[in-house]
Formats: sequence, structure tokens, C-alpha cells
Amino acid sequence: MSQSPMAVQVICRIVIVVLAGCALADTQRLPALGDSSSSILAPHEEEAIGKMLLQQVRSVLPLENDPLIKYFVEKYCYRVAENSDLTNVNLRPIVIKSDQFNAFAAPGGVIGINLGLFTMARDIHEFASVIAHELAHLSQRHFARRLEQQKMNTFRNLVGYLTSVAIIAAGQTDAGLATMLGASAIADAASLGYSRAQEREADRVGLNTLTRAGFDPYGAARMFEHMQQSARYRRQIPEYVSTHPITQSRISDMRSEASKKPRGIFPVTNDYQLIRERVASRFITNARETAQSAEAEGKPYLQAIALSMSSQHDQAIAIMQPIYDRLPNNIIVIGSYADILIEADRTNEAIELLEAKLSIYPKNQPLTLFLAHALSRNGRNEKAVTLLWEQVKLHPEDQDIWYQLAETAGLAKNLVDVHRARAEFFVLRGNYKSAITQIRLAREQVQEKNRLAQSLDQRLLDIRAEAERAEES
Repeated sequence: MSQSPMAVQVICRIVIVVLAGCALADTQRLPALGDSSSSILAPHEEEAIGKMLLQQVRSVLPLENDPLIKYFVEKYCYRVAENSDLTNVNLRPIVIKSDQFNAFAAPGGVIGINLGLFTMARDIHEFASVIAHELAHLSQRHFARRLEQQKMNTFRNLVGYLTSVAIIAAGQTDAGLATMLGASAIADAASLGYSRAQEREADRVGLNTLTRAGFDPYGAARMFEHMQQSARYRRQIPEYVSTHPITQSRISDMRSEASKKPRGIFPVTNDYQLIRERVASRFITNARETAQSAEAEGKPYLQAIALSMSSQHDQAIAIMQPIYDRLPNNIIVIGSYADILIEADRTNEAIELLEAKLSIYPKNQPLTLFLAHALSRNGRNEKAVTLLWEQVKLHPEDQDIWYQLAETAGLAKNLVDVHRARAEFFVLRGNYKSAITQIRLAREQVQEKNRLAQSLDQRLLDIRAEAERAEES
């Protein structure tokens, strides 16, 4: 399913409103709010909200499924979070396939990053500063305070918001969407922005987090400057800038605070520049033209990807080989090289490369997923299924791995695993009815009463119970 740019922007705003409404659906049982620093949400409630939010997001937003981009975002989200003021750093990062500059953090460890952030942030320090800022809003309970202010209105409109999300998910036109949402819905969404004082506090706390995590503290000020320039020269102000207004005084304050931090040397990281080019490749409309322009701009990595996309495989490999020779232990380079080899139908070479590297980086997620893909293309689907089962146990909330497992199990003619994987995929999207159907289909394939049959019976009970809890919330 695809959404228009306008729809994606509106969804991003509505997601936050839905989140607020879900939290307030149970206000009668929530702890009373004391002083301004106390939390309206208990840890188990934050966990439930995060899960519900992710189910909505997976159902309606175009999420990025590239293993290397997801790996990069998760890696740096954790690096920042582990140096933040958060008491719980169990994260659920998601990457939204939108070229709009945006990012958010929500209760339950949800961190949303738009691909457009990579375009705005010129280096890893600027990128990390946005994550640090969003996590600061979360750690300082700014979201909870906004819930307190909104609690008289938000729950009353929750059903309307959820219906709006469903309309968007159904692929309605923008005109129909605007009619469904109405002016009040959009106004309420906008009202969930943070106050000026909260933005200042997030600036300060985020800068401390950024410094503790080993990033350049001046990265935050540079990022603000890019955002300000972007707003100045565009007809439509970027969504993130509209909810996080940038003033010259904020930029000056950030530079002043950064000057008080210890001086350091912060070299350009290969990873960020590589992943920036990989993100650019996700929006290619003419691969041959991109390959030519990338060559002219001195971007061999992007050129190799574009050549592979345009089926110029030998040329792609010829350009990627020297990059790999220079950075043989870089996960992004290894995965990219293997991916290009697979697309060139040189699966034996890709398998040999990936198996060798996985002996050094055991169970690495993107490398394992590329290996499973290579094995499947090589006709070794059973081994690929085994690898994917290992990965879903390590990453049970990754819908893309469950999807890949279902597809690969189908090629292996393993119907039980097809239905099991599909069931978990549907659970992650909140589609419990389809999940139950898939578990039943899997159970029909298992005649004898063995351990697998018992496991399927129990999973059916668990999904039904989860569906009932979701219905009651």
C-alpha cells in the first residue's frame, strides 16, 4: 500500500494524537498526577501504549524495510539512549519511508525516524542531536504533562482519530481524508506541540546526552541552523520545524552551552556518509541517471547501488569491490557488497562472503538476513528458514523478518511455518482476526499431538487473550 506525501504527514501527526487518546482511555485507573515532575503513566502502561502505537504505525505508515538502514538507526538510537536520563532504555525504533524531515519519541520506547532526517543532518553528530533532543522530551516527562493538559478533550475524540487512521490505511483520497479528519482533528494534533520552556529544557538535557554519548556538542547548533535555513527557503515549513520552532536565540544558547563542554576531535564517520547515500537510493526514480550523477559527484557507493538497480551488475560489482577492499570489516559495506552480488545472481560468492563475516560477527542481523536471502535464491530454502527462525527469536517485534520467514517457508513448502510466521506478522499489526486464522491453518497441518501442536494450541489461546485485552482498552 502506498500513501501520498500529504497523507503520510497527516498520519504522523494523527499517530501522536492516537497515542494520547490511548493513554487517556483508562484515566480512571491511572495514578493521580502530583507535582509537575510526576508521571501520569506507569511503566506497564507505557509498555502497552508503545505496543498499541506500533501496531497502528505498522498498519498505516510506509515503513523502511532495508536491513542496513534499520540496523544503523537502531545502533545509534541505543548509543544515545544509553547515555540519556531515561530509566528504561528498551527501545522500539522504527524508520518511516518518507523524505519529510521528522522524528519523534513516545512512551514505550518508540522512536520514529523519517528517512528525511538523513537529508537534513549532514553528519552523525547532527543526526544524533535530534535523537538526543527527542529522548530528552521523553525523559523529562514532557509528553505526560501534555497528556494532563489534554485529558478533558482527547479521549472524547479518540474514536474519531482511530477511524481517521483506518480511513487513511484504506487508501482514501486526500480530499476524503481531509473531510474525515476535519479542522478540529488537525488543530488538536497541532496542539500537542511542546511549550517554549519544554523545548529549552530538551535542548539542555539533549545536549548533555549528546556529549556523554561521545558526539560533537556543536552538532546540535549546526542542526538547528540547517533547520532554520530549510524553513526560510521553503514554501511549506517542514513538519518537525513547525512543532519545534527554531529561533536565533536558541541557536546562540546551544553554541554557548557547547562551548562549555570538553573539546574533542570528531572525525567524519564512514558509516553515516554511506548510510546517507543508501537512504538516497531508496528514492531513486531513474537508476541510470542516478548512476551517472553519482559518478560525477564522486559518490561511488551510491553509484554502485544505482548500477545494480539498473541491472548493470558487472559495473556495480567493479565499483563496490574497491570499497569493500578498503573497509572489509564495515557491516554496511559487507551487507551492501553481498546484496549487489545476490542481485547479480552470484549467490555462491555472496554466501561465502557472508558466512565468513558471520564467523566474526555471529548472529549479526543484516548480515544474517542477506545470507538467508542468498541461500533462498540459491535454492537452499530450508537452511534459510532455520536462520530466519533464529533471527525472529532475537527480534520478535520485527515484522520484516516475520514476512521474510513466511515467504521463504513458502518456497521451502513448509506450510506450518508459513502460517506461523504470517500469524506473528498480523499480531504485530494488530490484526488479531487474521492472526487467529493463520494459527488455525498451521494447526490443521499438524495431525499428531506433539510439542509443536501444543505450542500452536497455546499460541492460539494467547492471541485470543491479547485480542480481548485490545478490545477492552
